[in-house]
Amino acid sequence: MYKVTMGDNVIEVNEGATYHELALEYEKEHGVMPYLVRVDDTVKELRRHIRRDEKIEFLFFDNDTVRETYTRTAIFILLKSIYEAYDKKLDAGLKFRIKNGYYFEVEDEEITEEKLKLIKENFDKTVESKFFIQKTSYQKQDALDIFRKNRMEDAMLLFQYNYKPVINIRTIDYYVKYINGILLYDTSYITHYELRKFKKGIFLIVPDTEDVTKVEFTDPGEKIFNIHNVSVDWAKKLQINTVGKLNDSIARGNFNDLVIMTESFQDKLIGDIASEIKNSGKRLILVAGPSSSGKTSFSHRLMYHMRAVELNPYPVSCDDFFKERSETPVKANGEYDFETIDAVDINLLNKTLNGLLNHEETVIPRFDFEIGTKTFKRTPLKLSDNDVIILEGIHCLNPALLSNVDQNSIYKIYISALTEVCIDNANRIATSDLRLMRRLVRDQRTRGISPKTTLKLWKNVREGEEKYIFPFQERADILINSALIYEFSVLKLKALPMLYRLTEDKEVSEIARRLIKILNYFLAVDTDVIPRYSIIREFIGNSVLEVG
Repeated sequence: MYKVTMGDNVIEVNEGATYHELALEYEKEHGVMPYLVRVDDTVKELRRHIRRDEKIEFLFFDNDTVRETYTRTAIFILLKSIYEAYDKKLDAGLKFRIKNGYYFEVEDEEITEEKLKLIKENFDKTVESKFFIQKTSYQKQDALDIFRKNRMEDAMLLFQYNYKPVINIRTIDYYVKYINGILLYDTSYITHYELRKFKKGIFLIVPDTEDVTKVEFTDPGEKIFNIHNVSVDWAKKLQINTVGKLNDSIARGNFNDLVIMTESFQDKLIGDIASEIKNSGKRLILVAGPSSSGKTSFSHRLMYHMRAVELNPYPVSCDDFFKERSETPVKANGEYDFETIDAVDINLLNKTLNGLLNHEETVIPRFDFEIGTKTFKRTPLKLSDNDVIILEGIHCLNPALLSNVDQNSIYKIYISALTEVCIDNANRIATSDLRLMRRLVRDQRTRGISPKTTLKLWKNVREGEEKYIFPFQERADILINSALIYEFSVLKLKALPMLYRLTEDKEVSEIARRLIKILNYFLAVDTDVIPRYSIIREFIGNSVLEVG
């Protein structure tokens, strides 16, 4: 017998009992079924066996990990449902996520409304069947044989370059997949979801709030959808759209070519933007994007390309237009809120930019963050006809920021790091995870911020992005993807040592372990071949640009 402590209650259970058995008893008493369980600060599946005396906590839909697991389980069911709709001959692929929508396509096929109806029927049948989601551990060679038998080439290639002697494979009924991460106990847990046809494929929409019954489809936006789609398709054409294919290219000695090709593609894109700005005659260039998207490096490279087409760019930072500390908005917890647009002195910013655009002598303030005030000691600036302003900041696409500036003079750029590489067709890597790893490496190197602090603050950063950045991304004239196909392999050696030291820290161990698992899929590479003007240099160091 084992003693299990839940809150103030101690329960005796037999050897071999599972957490699911305890969850069923909990449901009888409280009327709600747990999704997962936390045991000694580790989140576990309900199928697991209790093996000793321990303290546990059941987790529900108000937990971030539960919502992620719900989504992962729904994706698994959808892949099975699409496979069945195409007579078990064609597999679907998860291409990317936008908001709470996960976009799937079938190779060389359009998912019609008729097929969508059949997919939905298959999905509902799978949920109603309450299939137990099996997890089976295989020796590596046996797992590779299963992948080969089930035509799972991407999974097979993934583990050819992975040290793991044992591989876990998941099964729903007959359907086999490798799934990166924990899953729910059975298929009946997916009570709320929606499927929507979009372009050639479909979106799976899942609840993304603490209310599992709330499933709302938000239009992904034509521009953000296109930049995601183009990026993934480009990686696919290069045959480097999965971790296994990237590792294979590196192992075959093609890394130098990959770097040169990727950087050349990005450089041409930036050059084309400079030419477009020149032809448009617009003189105020706005650059916005979420944290660690590479805004600063991009802005510097854009300035060089502008000079190449005979424009003279002048950078202006929104940070220099913060309100005085005494006027800064305060959060409910008493901390200053520097993320809100209300922290910006909008009137002064508009007046300054109008002065510059009207060729008036204008002083740009400098904000002193230590004392929380602006100074006006810079030399006055007066622009000529070929001079343009580059304004960088998280609020640059918010129409409230520059409401008193001539909109015809503005060219708007949105930049983010959108991962083109997935683990395989069932497992994506979140774009926010790429930005977090960038920030982790940069914060410690240039800002003296500990990795633990970076991980702890990330949730607040993401909440600010959802409020102040993402709602305005469709207002951009052009969207830029700053992600580089190879950069997880670059970040690996920089980030892993920091993350390993946090695996036993109760406050951040869960996220640290998850990021370690992602990085360990990738082969590491030497950074010497990466150009010193590359956007990734803003984070790993040794950049020739003034980016910290």
